[in-house]
Amino acid sequence: MKRVFLSRQIRGWVFLGLVSASLAGWAETFTPVQTEVVRLETGQESRRFVGRVDAVSQVDLAFQVGGRLASLAGRPGQVLTQGEVLALLDPVDYQLALRQAEVQLDRARRDRARKAPLLANQSIPQAVYDEAVDQETLAQIALETAQQNLSYTQLSAPFDALLTRRLVEPHTLIQAGTPVMRVQDVTEWRVHISVPEDLIHRIRDPEAYEAWLLLDQGDPLPLSYREHVTEPDRVVQTYQVTLGLARSQAPDLLPGRTVTVEVRRLGASDTPRISLPLAAVTSPHSANDFRVWVVNPESGEVQPRAVEVGRIQHNRIEIRSGLSEGEQVVTRGTSRLTPGLRVRSVQSGQ
Repeated sequence: MKRVFLSRQIRGWVFLGLVSASLAGWAETFTPVQTEVVRLETGQESRRFVGRVDAVSQVDLAFQVGGRLASLAGRPGQVLTQGEVLALLDPVDYQLALRQAEVQLDRARRDRARKAPLLANQSIPQAVYDEAVDQETLAQIALETAQQNLSYTQLSAPFDALLTRRLVEPHTLIQAGTPVMRVQDVTEWRVHISVPEDLIHRIRDPEAYEAWLLLDQGDPLPLSYREHVTEPDRVVQTYQVTLGLARSQAPDLLPGRTVTVEVRRLGASDTPRISLPLAAVTSPHSANDFRVWVVNPESGEVQPRAVEVGRIQHNRIEIRSGLSEGEQVVTRGTSRLTPGLRVRSVQSGQ
């Protein structure tokens, strides 16, 4: 009875040992790697950037003369067209000053006219007549100044202006130069994006690149290059590029809105192409010998495959020949591979 028990125990140990060995062999045979299935991509090169809508400029408008603020036009958020009256000062004091200047000029003219024949008869010296001429000239200047000051009591929009804030209220006594309202120049919208160094010198060429504003609704809107800064951001080392868009094409936009901008390279081929992560391509023998590891979908074995590579873009490299759509290629873990090694695909982080 004891022999039967020992025999069964031994057979159990042998079975467990075989299972353990089998599992160990399986674990050793299938090496974990990351893979990617080859897909055909469009050949057109484009990048998307996060942009910010802005006005051309922002200014605080002020009167060039002082007085009592009679009225303010518009309301915050309203767009006022160029030349439209924005604010008025009480003009009474400046109208009186203009009338006074007109009277003084008329008096000076009459005085000069009265002295002209006296000078011709040599009844007065030349200096007396010259002084009358000077007084007439000064009176003319005073009249023009009074006319100009009266015109300054009206504040007009210097451009298509978005009224953002009133800085004073009507009937307030203000001095010359006191800001009365803050406006933004919305003659066109400006869109700012940050681009890397490899694009900054080419995006300003309208024959090489085009930019489009992508909104939630409607078709993409064309953007035009305006300017760019020449100093990169200290943290991310990107350059700010400013693009322009006619306000009539997107009247509902507002400064400060976040948008998506797509930059496309003109002349790029529309022929489908293949690209892989840079880590998928190795060069084991020479600088011109490029290979990838292709996984057999049935056996899980890998074999090296020579490929012809092209341009590098966004940490991916173009594969011009050597691969077909649908094949599975190892993208991580290539340094551990040997021909015929069996692998299993894992997700990033496993």
